[in-house]
Amino acid sequence: MSNKVKQEMDRILIPSELHEKSKMGVLMAKAEMPRSKRNMPIKGIVAAACLVVGIGGYSIFSQQSSKSNESTNIVQERNSLTIPPIQLPKTSSENMKMIGLVVYNGKVYTHTATEIDSEHAKALIDEKLGTTKPTIDEWSKQDQYSVEFASTIGKREIYSVKGYDKDFRIMAYDEENGENQAEFYECLNGITIRDGKDIFGQLKLDNHIVMAEYRTYSDWNHSKDYFQPVKDKKTLSAFVNELNHTLPETREKVEELLGDFRNDKQYKQLILHLEDGSRVSLVIIKGGYISYGSSDFYFKMDNEIFSKIWDQIS
Repeated sequence: MSNKVKQEMDRILIPSELHEKSKMGVLMAKAEMPRSKRNMPIKGIVAAACLVVGIGGYSIFSQQSSKSNESTNIVQERNSLTIPPIQLPKTSSENMKMIGLVVYNGKVYTHTATEIDSEHAKALIDEKLGTTKPTIDEWSKQDQYSVEFASTIGKREIYSVKGYDKDFRIMAYDEENGENQAEFYECLNGITIRDGKDIFGQLKLDNHIVMAEYRTYSDWNHSKDYFQPVKDKKTLSAFVNELNHTLPETREKVEELLGDFRNDKQYKQLILHLEDGSRVSLVIIKGGYISYGSSDFYFKMDNEIFSKIWDQIS
């Protein structure tokens, strides 16, 4: 992480009673960011970090049911998780940082764990949807979330992405002085997840992976790009296919079960390189757990396919 980004993050103020929880949020953000941020603007990096500070730092999800997860109000039914729409906390102030988001078509899209190189981004531009308004900040009222293209990312041009459902993913894309900047935003809230296909199917992983690589907990923790390739393509293909059949569980439940799992023996980062130039970052936890981005849920893969991929990345 560059000194400039660190300085920006150090300026984030968090209520003292939430300090410990927020530190864990920043840790998760670092773990779940895609591999390289060298081509990403500073504001994009800070937005990605602020996303988890927001989710980890205070409850921003509306109460949907009495059968809710206490920390995030995720509704857990027998065979599904319902992720409520993102909402502002009841009390906003200068001590709270908002998430990196864009409001489009009545839905909130947040910064994603998939990145795209600038040279590939232009080829994925589809329909121009609009231009963001820099209207949401720490003092915004809830009704401002209903304003089309309200955002926390400044003024950016927003497009749909070729090959992807715009109800799931959109892209901020700008060209300046012959260079372009592109960031994906995805809607991972206000949805019900029944199995992995509801998320991984949207990422278009099946039959579109060019290669995969991984690194250890220590390497990402020290910002070292020591990635190793996944050599067994057959095992990789079976793992990616099986992602669609995994079952969701809340982050709170899983991490209480796992205990201190952030170490080289239990934690790996897996990067999937797709044909369209995008790179999907997954966190793989020994025991069969997979997470995508800063979401408050994991997916459980409980069969020999996970054991085989774990052997490949251990």
